[in-house]
Amino acid sequence: MADEIFEVEQRPRERSLRDLYYVFFRHKWKMILFFLAIIAMVAVYTFRAAKIYRSEAKLLVRVGRESVALDPTAATGPIISIGRSLENVINTELGILKSQELAEQVVDAIGPEVFLRPPQEEFSVEGADREKVKQAKQQVRAEASGPGSLYERLGLRTPLSDRGIAVLNVMGSLEVATQADTTGSSSIINMSYEAPNPKLAQQVLTKLIDLYLEKHIAVHRTPGSYQFFTQQCDHLRAKLTESEKELQNLRNQSGISSLAEQQRVILGRIGDLQTGIDAAEAALAASKARVAALQQTLAQTPELVVTEATVGLPNAAVDGMRTRLYELQLLEQDLVSKFEQDSRQVQDVRKQIAAAQALLEREKQERATLSKGSNATHTAVQTALFTEQAALSSLEAQVAQLLKNLADAQAELKALNDAGVRITALTREIEIQEANYRRYSENLEQARIDHALETGKISNINVVQSATLPIRPVRPRKMFNLLLGLFLGIFGGVVLAFFSEYLDHSIKTPDEVQEKLRLPTLACIPRVRRSRISPAEKWDIPASIREYYEAFKEQLLLGPKGSKKVPRVLAITGSHDKEGVSTVAANLAATLARPGDGQVLLIDADLRHPSAHRIFEAQLSPGLADILANSQSSEGVIVSSPVQNLRILSAGTAEGNLSEMFDSEGFINLLNSVKKDYRFVVVDLPAVNEASWAVRLARLCDGVGLVVEAERSRWEVVQRTKELLVNSNANVLGVIINKRRFYIPKWLYRTL
Repeated sequence: MADEIFEVEQRPRERSLRDLYYVFFRHKWKMILFFLAIIAMVAVYTFRAAKIYRSEAKLLVRVGRESVALDPTAATGPIISIGRSLENVINTELGILKSQELAEQVVDAIGPEVFLRPPQEEFSVEGADREKVKQAKQQVRAEASGPGSLYERLGLRTPLSDRGIAVLNVMGSLEVATQADTTGSSSIINMSYEAPNPKLAQQVLTKLIDLYLEKHIAVHRTPGSYQFFTQQCDHLRAKLTESEKELQNLRNQSGISSLAEQQRVILGRIGDLQTGIDAAEAALAASKARVAALQQTLAQTPELVVTEATVGLPNAAVDGMRTRLYELQLLEQDLVSKFEQDSRQVQDVRKQIAAAQALLEREKQERATLSKGSNATHTAVQTALFTEQAALSSLEAQVAQLLKNLADAQAELKALNDAGVRITALTREIEIQEANYRRYSENLEQARIDHALETGKISNINVVQSATLPIRPVRPRKMFNLLLGLFLGIFGGVVLAFFSEYLDHSIKTPDEVQEKLRLPTLACIPRVRRSRISPAEKWDIPASIREYYEAFKEQLLLGPKGSKKVPRVLAITGSHDKEGVSTVAANLAATLARPGDGQVLLIDADLRHPSAHRIFEAQLSPGLADILANSQSSEGVIVSSPVQNLRILSAGTAEGNLSEMFDSEGFINLLNSVKKDYRFVVVDLPAVNEASWAVRLARLCDGVGLVVEAERSRWEVVQRTKELLVNSNANVLGVIINKRRFYIPKWLYRTL
């Protein structure tokens, strides 16, 4: 695994100004070509496009008689003059100016053939070259019916005539808008027309204004309004006179001079009567209460009373009864002495004694004599009752009379109200008729003024600025177009560079290796013109890349952090062919052999595309394939190279199934044997995606270096290669970026 040899710091990558310069310098030719193409296209369009001239004019819209709407079609009811706001008036005039009818009138007045003449031809020339006119017609027809044209926006499908093309030309080249001011609205209408000929632009705009003024008067004219308002005024005058006579007759018949005053008098009288009735009813209720109270008192007062009483006269009956009682008591004593207590005789006597005692107790001991006479109180109450009953009868008569008077007053008020309703209705109708008559009279005067203004062709539209004769063309705007092209070229080039960088998934820098693959970068080998070791100086590595291989070697010799274990058998492989795996392996082997501390062996295991024998001008066979196929010894097969301390084991001639050849134990035995004799063994493996046995061979080595050609190998492909190696338990040391290009100049790179 990679973390067994080199430690990768997992932290988010920070973008810097160096990344920005890298994108610019890497795609500089795309940016330059794009910039030049844009500048060329803009320049060609600017200097070859036809010149367009613009004529301008200004109209002043005043809120005058055209802003007042008179409806002469209403035969009854009030006629109201509706004043429109300035904004509505302006919008109405804009609609008239932009109408197709007005454009058709302009074309008919000037002639459709004028709009189809070549732009360079003088406007007043008669009898122009027919061929030129024909070509101009075709050009104008193509422009009028092209994508985004007015012809397309209107949804037209049938071919247009010359007149139709001219009408579309006028409508499409005419601009009408209000002049903005600080208040957000303005009474000035700005008009402009563009044409390839300055005189044509002026004449079209002049004719358009003349036709518009006539159309404006015709649109706002109300035919027959003067006669209509005259008839209405006469009709309303007669109707008003009739209503006034009817009101006068009603007042005479009802005797009402002032409806409000008479209503006030009657209402006051009704109020007084109602107050009197309330008072009389209150007095009547009080009188009834007094009569009821006197009647109750009279019923409770006796008519006769005792005038004299004599008390203390003797009562003979009581005395006789007492004597009889005494006799019975004596007889009881006599019988008790003779008989038993419960004998019948004794019981009878005792019953008689009890009866006598009861009678004696009921009788008074003394008697009284009474004398009776008439009761004075009864007589006084009776007299008061008779008086109150007379007053009660008087109050009842008073209440009845007041109620009668109230009913008469209410009936009079009702009659007055009935007459008042009719009088009020007639008065209101007369007021409405007077208002209508007054309004119709005003409208009659307005209609008379309108008639006079229409006759004199006077309107509320004034020409502030007549159509101008343009001196210079408004298009093409050369300086503006060139500046715009300059901006689009620069901006588009930058966008193109970043877009190309976004679409490019290849690995280019060590930062991308760490970000995408989570592997350390063992070396970054620059791109050089020579792809192999040159024999110029006896197989020496080019000076331009020598320092990078030296740094690669030093990083390998450091080993894992905190350990002196150094991978002795190094496998060099890649994702696909032509990434420079064999060159990297050869140069790495040569670099490891330079100190002279021990011999280094380079094994060419890429049997399909062997290259070690070509790089060092050795024999291809016998080699590795011969050793594995024939199980022969490596003696005599491993040969010396032009580089000191570096020996070569060529690929040999492969026959048969290569996968089965590497499945044997011959390769394992070979590695075990060469480890004893050589300090480092560099194995040049085929691409992982090209040979299935490359993964198995990589697993047998101490470490694997994954070669990635800069700006060619996509990181997704390299990621899959890494996963295949890791899943086979191969020790992936890191990535060697080969053929890297340094786009930023060194003087600028040092300042970043």
